[in-house]
Amino acid sequence: MFQASNKINYINHPISIFEFAMGKKNNLHRAIILKSAKYLFDNDTNLEQWKTALNELEKNDLIPTSKNEFNIPVGNNLNTTFGKWIYCVVRVTKPEFMIETGVAHGYSSWIILNAMKKNKKGKLYSVDLPNNDTNAAYNFQKVTPQTGWLVPDELKMQWELHLGDAYQLLPHLINKLNKIDIFFHDSDHSYEHMKFEFNTMYPAIKAGGIILSDDVHKNASFTEFTSQHQLKALRFNKGGCAIIK
Repeated sequence: MFQASNKINYINHPISIFEFAMGKKNNLHRAIILKSAKYLFDNDTNLEQWKTALNELEKNDLIPTSKNEFNIPVGNNLNTTFGKWIYCVVRVTKPEFMIETGVAHGYSSWIILNAMKKNKKGKLYSVDLPNNDTNAAYNFQKVTPQTGWLVPDELKMQWELHLGDAYQLLPHLINKLNKIDIFFHDSDHSYEHMKFEFNTMYPAIKAGGIILSDDVHKNASFTEFTSQHQLKALRFNKGGCAIIK
């Protein structure tokens, strides 16, 4: 598995490393993402499309989130390489159907839906338990806004939120959609649940489709899954991505 955020890969970008140390992350993130894109998609991908997506992020050319009146920290934000990678993958591959599990505040959903809005195509199907924003890792105030509250109305035309148990809802969505282009795991990060989601969704992902997963560092499920199916995969600090043959 390619370690995209391994410090060894930074050697060729000394200026970007210096800028990163000074708080300017964009150039190092850009270098990591472009190198990762070439690795995962071989040399078949058009890097100009990736650069366009990165330029949109750097210019903040996005529909803003709903107002964060709760002042709650969020997870995969656009200050991280993986957050930017999610946007770029959706923007470049232009999925018709995508499923994510684990919505919480809806920040990742907001990233994905902004990319779909730019693509002028695609629909995101999100699965989570209702009012799951009391996770102590992100919500120290213990307030309970609705699941996905950060997603503004302007982006909801391409979004379908399903509240309930993934063990029931994922098979239902597979039956409804038949095949999808991208699956993103970001729900229960236990070994057993991650393996369930990967194994359940794998047959439903089109050839050339993508599996994304947050928190792959927490257990061996993503590494075992990609190895079992001999998938080309890469890992950022805590996010993973693999391409389906």
